[in-house]
Amino acid sequence: MPAQVTTDPLVATTNVAPVSGASVWRWLVLLPRKWAHAYKIARDTQMLRSAPREVLDDIGVARRDVQFACEHGRLPN
Repeated sequence: MPAQVTTDPLVATTNVAPVSGASVWRWLVLLPRKWAHAYKIARDTQMLRSAPREVLDDIGVARRDVQFACEHGRLPN
């Protein structure tokens, strides 16, 4: 049975909660911040993954801890 696709606006929006204009503007303001935060995390994880052993020794981090943190988002217990 093929999927039912509708272009009728009333049918397409019946299960959607109403959204206020203020919440839409707040979301639009916070979106660049979230992108910037994600970019910083990606940049820092790439730096740590490609860092030489001496740099990791200077900051006191083992390479296996860096790999674990990049995969799981936290340090091992």
